Amino acid sequence: MKNLQVVFGVLFAMFVVSCNGDFIELSQYHRMPKLWQMDNYDECLGSSEPDEPAAVYCTATVVLKPDNRSDLWTLIEEFSSDYKRHFNHRVLKWGVCIERCQKAVAKLSPSERKALLVEKFPVRETYKFEDGIIANTALYQEVYGDVVELCINKQLNETYGLVAFAEVQSCDKSSDEIKLDSLDMSFLIILCALISLVILSSWYDSSINYKLSSEHYKHQLDSKRKMIWVAFSIQRNWYRLTSRSHDEMHQKLRFFQAFRFLTMVLVIFGHAMLLLAISPTTHPEKFEQLMHDIGSMVLTNGVQITQTFLAMSGALLAIQFIDFADKRNGRVSFLYVPIAIVYRYVRLTPVYAFVILLHATWLLKLQTGPLWRWGAETEQAFCRRNWWTNLLYVNNYVNPNQPCVQQGWYLGAEFQIFIIALIVLVAIVRFPRIKIALLTFVIGAAYVVPAYFIYHQRLQGAFLVTLEAQRYILWYDKFYLQAYIPTHINFGNYMLGVLTGLIYHELRKRSFNLAGSRVFRFVWYANFLIVPLSMLPSYMFYVNEFETPSVWMAVYFAVFKNLFGIAIGILILGCIYGVNGVLQRMLNYPFFEPLGRLAYGAYLIHPFVMRYMFVSARGPVYYSDSLTISLVFGATVMSCLMSLFLCMLIELPTSALQNHLFGGFKGRKPTNVDPEVAARADHTPIPASGDEKKSDL
Repeated sequence: MKNLQVVFGVLFAMFVVSCNGDFIELSQYHRMPKLWQMDNYDECLGSSEPDEPAAVYCTATVVLKPDNRSDLWTLIEEFSSDYKRHFNHRVLKWGVCIERCQKAVAKLSPSERKALLVEKFPVRETYKFEDGIIANTALYQEVYGDVVELCINKQLNETYGLVAFAEVQSCDKSSDEIKLDSLDMSFLIILCALISLVILSSWYDSSINYKLSSEHYKHQLDSKRKMIWVAFSIQRNWYRLTSRSHDEMHQKLRFFQAFRFLTMVLVIFGHAMLLLAISPTTHPEKFEQLMHDIGSMVLTNGVQITQTFLAMSGALLAIQFIDFADKRNGRVSFLYVPIAIVYRYVRLTPVYAFVILLHATWLLKLQTGPLWRWGAETEQAFCRRNWWTNLLYVNNYVNPNQPCVQQGWYLGAEFQIFIIALIVLVAIVRFPRIKIALLTFVIGAAYVVPAYFIYHQRLQGAFLVTLEAQRYILWYDKFYLQAYIPTHINFGNYMLGVLTGLIYHELRKRSFNLAGSRVFRFVWYANFLIVPLSMLPSYMFYVNEFETPSVWMAVYFAVFKNLFGIAIGILILGCIYGVNGVLQRMLNYPFFEPLGRLAYGAYLIHPFVMRYMFVSARGPVYYSDSLTISLVFGATVMSCLMSLFLCMLIELPTSALQNHLFGGFKGRKPTNVDPEVAARADHTPIPASGDEKKSDL
C-alpha cells in the first residue's frame, strides 16, 4: 500500500495541475485590502519645521478582526487558507505618518473612537517579528498605538467595512540622530588598521622592487620576514587573485571556478526572489499566481542550489586529499584532522568575522526608510546576540530563528560536514580494506538520517518555500528550520561529492577515459533534463495536505534531496573528461578565474548589498521580470566589487600570513596541496607566492 501511495501521489500531482491550478478572478482578488499600504516616508519626515515637534513615521502590523457576517472576510479567509501558495491576507503591513493620522482622527466622536479601537485577540499564525528585537517598540506602542489603530481602522472601515488590531513595530522621527557606541568605533578602528597595513605593505613591496619589474610580485622574497611584511601588498595579492596554474591536474579542475561564480549568481537570483516577496509591491498577486503553475517548482526548488556548493566541496576535498595522501605514501594519521580543522578555521573566519561586525554596527546607520529597521535593526540585534554561534560554526543549530548573517547557515553546515568527511577520508587511507564498507555505511546514512527526521518531525516530502514564510525571512518557518539548514539534512550531497572525488581518483589510476563511454555521455547529457523534471512532482505537496508522519514522503524527501549530489557528481566527472568540448572551453575562460575566487566574499556580502536595493524602498514597487533581472545583475556586480575589497583587505593577506606563519605547525613547508582548504566550494586555496602557484585551481 505504501508503495502504491507513492505512485498515486505522483500521478495525482499531475492531475491537480488542471483541477487546482486556476487563480481566483482578479476582480475578486482586488476586493481584498492591500497587503501593503504606505504613506510617503520622506514627505512625512520632511514636513516639520525646526521650531515644531518632530515628525514621526510608524510602521505597523495589522491583523484583521474576524467577521463571519462579511462576505469579504469569508473571501479573505478562504483565499488565505491556501497557506502554501498564498500570502496570509488576514495580516497587512502599513506605514503611516503620525501627523496625517492625528488630523484624520481629530474629529472622531468618543463613540466612534471606541468602535474603531480593537482589543487584541488571539492570533494563531505568525504576524510580526518577536518583541524586543527593534529598540523602543514598547514605548512607540504606548505613545502612538491608539492614533495609529484609529487611523488605520477608519480607512479600513470606510473602504472595506472591516476593522483590525494594529500593533506598532517601529517608528522613525525627523529628530533622530546617529549614535555611536564602542562597538561601532571598534569597527572603524579595525577598518583603518587594515587599510593602513595595506598601504604600508604595498609601499614596502614597491620599495624593494629594485628592478622595477612586475615579475618581482610573482615570486617569493629571499626571507620569511620579508614575505610576512608584504602579505598585505596590493600588487602581490592582485597577482595571486588573477594568476592561473599550469599544473596538469589543476588545469582539469579549473572549471570549478566557473561553477563557483555561476552558482553564486543563482544564489543571488534566489535571494532576489525572496526579497521581492517580502518587499512592498503594488501587485503581490503575481507571486501567488506563479505558485499555481507547476513550472514554478523549478524556482521554489531552486533553493537547493546550495547543494551544488556542498557537492563541489566534497569532490575537491576527496581529490586533493587522496593526492596529498599518495604523495605521503598513505602516511596520514588521525592527528591530521585537528590540525586541518584549525588551519581551515583560521583561513575561513577573519573575513566572516569582519562581515559579522559590519552587520552588528554600521549596517543600520547607513540607510533609512519605512522598512529599514525591519531589515537592518533586526540583523544588528541578532549579530550582537548570536555572533558567537557563527564564529563557532554552529549557527544552523543554535538560535537559528535569530540568524546573524543568515546565509552563514551554509558555512556552519559545511564546516561540520567537512570534519566528518575528513575523518572518513583519513580512515579510508589508513584502512583501505574497509573503504567500500565505510563508504556504503556513510552514503546509506545520508539517506536514512534525513528520512528518519522527516518522518519523526511529521514534515512533508519536500522543503516547502511558502510566500507567507518569506514575509518573515523564513525565521519562524518549521520547514526551513528543520528540513533545510540542519547538517543532518545536508551532509548527503557533500558525501556524494566525496564519492565523486574517489571515483575520479580510481579512474585516473586506471587511465580510464569516461568521455569514450557512450553510456556515460548519454547519462551526462540526460542529466540536464532529468534534474529540472525531477523538481516538478514537488507540486503535489503544495496542493495537497498529506497525512503525516509518512514513510513514503520521508523516502521521497531523502531521494530527491540527494539527487543534486548525484547530478553534480556526474556533471563534474563529465567536465573533467571533456564530454562537451565547447562547454569545457567556455568554463575555462580566464575571466572565471578571479570571479571564482571572489565567490566566497560575494556570498558573504551580497545580502548586505541587496538590503540596500530592496529593504530601503520608500513604498510599494511594480514587480516585473525586467526589474528582477536588473536587480540580480546589479547585486552581482556590486557584490563582486565589495568582495574584491574584502579579498585585498583581509582574505588574501590572511591566507598569505597563514601559509608563512603556520607552515611549521603543519609539520612541513607550505606544499602544493592543502586539502583541508581546497574543500571549500566557495573559496579556492590561493598560493602565498609564485612558487606555490600550483596549489591554485
